[in-house]
Amino acid sequence: MRAVLRATFIFFLGWLLIDFEMLGNSEAFADGSAEAGVATDAPGLRWVRTGGPLGGLGYDVRMRPDNPDIIYATDAWSGVNISVDGGRTWQPSNKGIVTRAGHSGDAIPVFSLTIDPHNPDVIWIGTQNRRGIFKSTDGGKTWVEKDNGIVEREGISFRGLAVDPCDSNIVYAAAEISSFAWARKEVVGREFDLTKGVVYRTTDGGDNWEAIWRGDNLARYIWINPRDPDVIYVSTGIFDREAANSDPRRNLPGGVGLVKSTDGGHTWQTLGRANGLTNLYIGTLFMHPKNPDILLAGAGNNAYPEDAGVFLSTNGGKTWKNTLRGVNIHSVEFALSDPRVAYAAGIEAVYRSQDGGSTWRRVTQGDSWGPPGIQAGFPIDVQVDPRDANRLFANNYGGGNFLSEDGGRTWMIASRGYTGAQVRDIAVDRGTGQVFAAARSGLYLSTDKGNEWRGLAYPPAAGIEWYVVAIDPSDSQNVLAASNAMGVIVQRRGEGWRRVSDRPDPRMSWRAIAFAPSNPAIVYAGTSAFYSAGTFDDRMAAGGVYVSEDGGSTWREANDANSGDANVAALAVAPDDSKVVYAATCNRGLLRSTDGGQRWQTIRIGQRVRDVRALAIHPRDSQILYAGIRDGGVWKSLNGGESWQHSSSGMDAEASVTDIVLDPTNSQTVYAADVRTGVYRSQNGGQWWGRISEGLRTRAVNALAISPDGRTLYAATEGEGVFRLDMEK
Repeated sequence: MRAVLRATFIFFLGWLLIDFEMLGNSEAFADGSAEAGVATDAPGLRWVRTGGPLGGLGYDVRMRPDNPDIIYATDAWSGVNISVDGGRTWQPSNKGIVTRAGHSGDAIPVFSLTIDPHNPDVIWIGTQNRRGIFKSTDGGKTWVEKDNGIVEREGISFRGLAVDPCDSNIVYAAAEISSFAWARKEVVGREFDLTKGVVYRTTDGGDNWEAIWRGDNLARYIWINPRDPDVIYVSTGIFDREAANSDPRRNLPGGVGLVKSTDGGHTWQTLGRANGLTNLYIGTLFMHPKNPDILLAGAGNNAYPEDAGVFLSTNGGKTWKNTLRGVNIHSVEFALSDPRVAYAAGIEAVYRSQDGGSTWRRVTQGDSWGPPGIQAGFPIDVQVDPRDANRLFANNYGGGNFLSEDGGRTWMIASRGYTGAQVRDIAVDRGTGQVFAAARSGLYLSTDKGNEWRGLAYPPAAGIEWYVVAIDPSDSQNVLAASNAMGVIVQRRGEGWRRVSDRPDPRMSWRAIAFAPSNPAIVYAGTSAFYSAGTFDDRMAAGGVYVSEDGGSTWREANDANSGDANVAALAVAPDDSKVVYAATCNRGLLRSTDGGQRWQTIRIGQRVRDVRALAIHPRDSQILYAGIRDGGVWKSLNGGESWQHSSSGMDAEASVTDIVLDPTNSQTVYAADVRTGVYRSQNGGQWWGRISEGLRTRAVNALAISPDGRTLYAATEGEGVFRLDMEK
């Protein structure tokens, strides 16, 4: 299990750097809305943000020192999230943050956050992949950009911030410089991007910044000696990036370790192997609250995990003792109320020390930690309640925010309203109305229209990177789901999962599943190829289509020479004939089989249409088809695919349609999702489309699902979880 977890997350994190092609315009809407002022075709309809399921790229978590019940959590998709009730509920607060990313330019990529120790209403944040330092003077309600002097515009991620303990005007920002920025091209090592680092400083409250350190690995944490603010420590490295000075060909991990200044950042000395640090990827660092010469560091990297663990220094970093060996550590912290208590956390376990970090005891059980049914992710930052050494929060890179009240032994979800989940598929049960979501962070179930989400990550479905979920229309107990990282299809009958199929080839996995409406014992599954878990490569050949004749329990190949290498994005089965199946592919256009997958023919949609992403068939007339095209909107056929007409009036001219669903009570009403511009509705069978955008905070919509009565539409988004649209009939 441990090896599977590590391999899964290595793949997962290999893609977590948001693609530069998806970086949004920094002039996007400052209030975080999807499209300010855009008229809809349906006045009165407004999307509801469910605030779930769990997930996203969580980063920092901080408690307000004068009121620890006010907590801030950052996320590289949903920005700044604030709780005022001790972590029970959360609300986003991004007004004024103009840096944007993602397919639709709506993602708010906030990484680091720190609170001014002199004035807790003053908060600083830094963004990922694009220049962005913002300051709030009203406790996080509004933000003002403060990054004049930062020379990098793109390829810079602010990993940590620190305020001088004697002067609020002096602030330090630790950052990563991606290879895209320093080498002018992407340079990948064993697993991850090769990065350099920089530390910037302002002495005038953020009006101007200057670089005071540059080196061969990213800068993460900054600590300043409160007794002598000229003494500064900077940790370098993290688990999912590699140092620019590493050499994977010669198996040399490179790295920097820690750097220290004793003259306010004018000069620096390196604290590395000669000082006792056996792994130089120091992703976490914490200073003792009563003795600033005592430092706790956590080391480890997924590409270079050797000699990782926890290191303790009692003499200002001159020497280090390895007090916990052989495990990648992502977060360390002393308890402020009792610094004899310290914590260290990694993806597999949480450790606790009762003697200030000299010895450690594993307090979590099993091969992973987190609440039941949840794949917690990487505990990228831990915050111990200053009032209670046994109460701590963990914000997770890939999981959510969690709370322990028993010293890290057990954990509960503390993320209601906070999500950055990248949800790839969603399905509604026809009988019960239950909603299943397949997300990068796991599989989830809601029984109350998305208000609450229950994690379903139990073996063998305990991994991440879930891409598709489908429900048997005749049996609500029969649910199929697939993970592209694990390469499996799992089946749920009742409460338990079982593994029913492995990936057909190491280079590919499952992307689409469709039950036959007329005979749900017949199920089709489509394969796609990937270069990194969590994302498919549409240019690569895959393994076509597979079929099950027993409701998904067993599978066999259903290909001929025309479909054998098809990269399948979606499947649709005729409502009156289980042998008539259509496959939307990224590399072979639209394919159709009329004999259950024995033979396939190419269905020409248009002269240049080759990449088909979505399909829908009229529930009572199998001759009426809709197809969603990458950069080409919607096409419609009235004769079973023999001829097609472009049917996208009212849509964005280059809409990349990811899903199409028909209202089960009125098939003239059709909904389509676009990953860049949001959700559209047609009330005349696709002749004209109007956008439904009110309340939709992100327009990057991956999938749609509609309730059996047609009253509720769900949108699965890339980075904001699930949204719900309630309609009166």
